[in-house]
Parts: sequence; C-alpha cells; structure tokens
Amino acid sequence: MNVLAESQDYKKSLIETYLKINQYEKFYRDGNIRSKEAVKSSALNEAITKYALIDYLQQQNITLSDEKRQLQLKILEEQITYDMQNPLLKQYFEKMFQELEISKQDYIEEYLLVNKEHEILERNMHDSGTIYSKGDQEDWYAKKLGISFDYREYLALSEFIHIDSTGTDLDLPFAVSNLYLDFAKNQAGEIILASEDFDRHRFTEEQSRLIYLIEKENNFQELSRHSFKQYQNALEQEATAGNENSIVVSDLLKLFEIAEKSIDWELGEELNYQFNEIPSFDPSKLRKHKDITLQLLEYENYHLDENIPDKFFAYRIANEKIGEMYGLFNYLKQDFEIELDEAARIYAREQIENSLAEQMGNPYFKKYMDDVLKNFEIPLSTYIDDYLLVNEEYQLLLEQMNEQNIGLDTNRRYNKGWTEARYRMAANFTWEYKFDKMWSMKDDEIVEALEPQPELSFSIPEYAPQIGKNIKGQYVFTERYPLTVYLSDEQQIFFDLLVQTFDLPVLSRYSITQYIDKLDQLKADETKKKQLLELLDIYKNTITE
Repeated sequence: MNVLAESQDYKKSLIETYLKINQYEKFYRDGNIRSKEAVKSSALNEAITKYALIDYLQQQNITLSDEKRQLQLKILEEQITYDMQNPLLKQYFEKMFQELEISKQDYIEEYLLVNKEHEILERNMHDSGTIYSKGDQEDWYAKKLGISFDYREYLALSEFIHIDSTGTDLDLPFAVSNLYLDFAKNQAGEIILASEDFDRHRFTEEQSRLIYLIEKENNFQELSRHSFKQYQNALEQEATAGNENSIVVSDLLKLFEIAEKSIDWELGEELNYQFNEIPSFDPSKLRKHKDITLQLLEYENYHLDENIPDKFFAYRIANEKIGEMYGLFNYLKQDFEIELDEAARIYAREQIENSLAEQMGNPYFKKYMDDVLKNFEIPLSTYIDDYLLVNEEYQLLLEQMNEQNIGLDTNRRYNKGWTEARYRMAANFTWEYKFDKMWSMKDDEIVEALEPQPELSFSIPEYAPQIGKNIKGQYVFTERYPLTVYLSDEQQIFFDLLVQTFDLPVLSRYSITQYIDKLDQLKADETKKKQLLELLDIYKNTITE
C-alpha cells in the first residue's frame, strides 16, 4: 500500500523516508552539482510537489490499482538488482542504505515507487484533461505538514554567496564559457568556483562534447559527485594517450581541479530538517527598517527598473531587498559590532546630495522627484536619509566585508539567506502576512491579440508579442517585456543612436516620455523616426497604467 494511504502521519512519512532519500540522491547523483543548501531546499520542494499531487488525487479516490502497484514494484526491484551489478553503484547503494538506516525495500517502496506513482498519475491526469491548481495545492499541502512559506523561503535563499565574484575577469588557466561559469578567489588566493552549480552544460561546446563522448564510450552515468572521479580519471587517461583533443583535455583537467577544491563532497548533517525553526537576531538589539524605505524601494522598482516589473513583482523585489540589506546590517552589528562609521556616513551623504543636485538639472528627473516627494508627502532629506543613504550604506559595508574579510568563510562567502531570515523573524517581517497584499496586486489586464493584426509602419520580430487593444482602446503589446524584445536588428541600431545622442537613462516607466520627446529632436531618417515613434507609443501604452 502507498505510505500516504496507510497512515495519516504525513509529516513522518515525508521526513523520515522519502525526503532524506531524495536529498541524498540529489546531492550525490544529480547531474547538476549544487551546494548542500540548494539541495536541501530543492529536495523539500520536490517532495511537496509529488506528495501534494498524490494526496489531491487520493482525496478523489484516484490511486494506482493494486495490480499496477505490484507490477511497478516488480519492475523497480529488477532495475535496482541490475544497477547493483555495477560495483560502483553497489558500493553507493550500500553506503546510502547504511547512512540513512534504510533497507533496499524501503528505498524501492518509499522512494522509487512514490516517484513512479507520481509520474503515472500526473500523466493520466493530463491525458484526462483534469484541472489541477499546482501552486495552490502545494501551498495547502505544505501547511498541512506544518511547513510555512517562510521556512521554505529560508531554505531557498540559504546559499553562501561570493561578494566579489569576478566572472571571467580572472586570469584563468583554461578556456571557459563566458555565459555560465563564475570564479572568485578564496582567502588563500586560489581560484575557486563561484557559480551556483557545476555541470557539463556550463562548459564550452568542445568541453561539453568531450564529456559526453567519455560518458558514452565508458558507459558512465552522467557527471555528478558520485561519478566525478570516474570522469577525472578518464580525462587523465586521455591526457596520457595524447590526441587531437589534448588542449580541451588539459583545460578540463584544470577546471576539474578547481571544482574539486570548491565543491562540498559530503552531505553531512544537512539531511536534518527542523521545520519552521528559523534563526533570528536579538529583537532587543535590532536595527529595523522604516516603512518609508520599503515604500520608496517598491515605488522606484516599479518606475525606474528597465525590466518593467508589474506591481506584484515590484513589491516582492522591495521586500526581498529590505531583508537582504537589514539582514546584513544586523549581521555585522550583532555578530561583529560593526557599523558604518560617522565620517563615512557624512561623506556618503555629501556625495549623494551632489549627485542629486546634478540630476535635478534634468527637467524630467526633477519632475519625477517632485512627484515622489508629493506622493509620499516627505521632504527631500527623508528621501536621502531613509532611502538613498541606506542603499549606499549597504554597498559600503559589503566593500568593507570584502576588504577586511569580516563575516566571510574561507572561500570568502557569507550566507545571505541565513542573515535575511534572521532579520525577518526578529522584525516580524515574515512573508506569511504579505501574501494577501501581493496576490491582490496581480490584477493586470489580459489583452488578447487582434485578428488580423493591424497594419503598422514597423515590423515586429517573429518571436515578439503581438498587438492587442486595452480597455481604453489603445494599441498595446499582449505581453510586457523590456523594449529590446520588440525591436528588429535595424530598429535596435537606430534606438542605440537615440540613446547615445542624448545620453538617455535606461528605458523605464519614468523615462519613456523623455525618449519620445528626444526622438522628435533627433536629426535622422524621418521614416525610421516615425517607425520608432509608433513603436514607443504602443510600448508606453503597454507599460503605463
């Protein structure tokens, strides 16, 4: 029988069996080699996803029949027996069974069978056209287990990050894909990985192809912690043999050497979950944010961000930023008795005042600032002290942490999610009470594409959203993205000319009017101007209320 059908002790079944196996497997055998913290979070979310759907269908008396269950058990038993003929896999499974204190039968019935049951039931549900509200059901099921959203968010963000991740700017001794892998230096000055994960899809095309060939020629499992040494040994053999791949082999061996000293290889105590036991700063010593700081963050995210976030996302970003900044402030203050000194604060404020005075020479920015101060009924000093200076202080303290090695581990990292969670708990700034407000903001107008599409003076790239009409009868794009998505290559060149000619800020809700006005002043091809103007008018309708 299914473990959930047998018992009402949902939490016990989830924690004690499936969850610890899932975390172990993800850590050691997943092709996406991630940190212990990331594995702990994703293992929990995946477990909730699978058990939530099974539970939802069980409530409707939809389960695997005993006949199908016995058939799947037989297939899984045969598969694990076959896998254990491989000496390395046999060693892996025996070590896992011993460390997790489970039997082979536990592994089959309470892990593999749950995965298979979820796979079959999900496929049958989709084939039957059943409507399943995945997010709502998973949130409900997590609450049923006594797992709060704040705990899940705490796990999701509890990642050690490098303050000074330098991307590919270091003098690396090998070729690297400039789109994926990041590097930094540890306290000893050695180059280490700074990327969130490590797998062959982050390698250069030549490196990834060689890893794939090694996998197929040697019948290896995909590159993971479990198989890492196998691949490393195979690469060393390739290097000894000497062939046309010698440069790629050499680069991969150097990359593997860096990965070997950067990656955690043992899961250790990360297996243990303490549901809803979230760490906290001392509330009596807490430096707490002001409401106006949060409100200004939200407002500027919405109006100044070039990614054009909706109100829901602007609110979420602002709340995340408050947790991030004040988590750091209190981490340094309570754990290390460090704050920004008064001289640095005074100098920073003077620099901010000078910068603001210069920007006020731009009439568009001055109007924006006048609107901000009027909307929030605050003086300019409040905007400076409770918003701009807070942001600047955060950046200065990050620099101080980096330069003086304060609160960093041997790899020059700190756990941003851990400090943020401590602040949220101490300040009673948890996510649970923000859901209603956040979801109430998701009221964007749904715009259907017009059929046929209107004739315009410009052409839209094939992959871009189509044209529709909003409730005001204005042409708008059916989906909202940064402007570059809607520009053809030729339009992008002309747009760049406009930006460079007038030294324009990034395009946002705030600056769109300035772009349209300056386009009218641009001395350039009138046809191209007309085309871009029509596009900008439609874009303005799309991003403004």
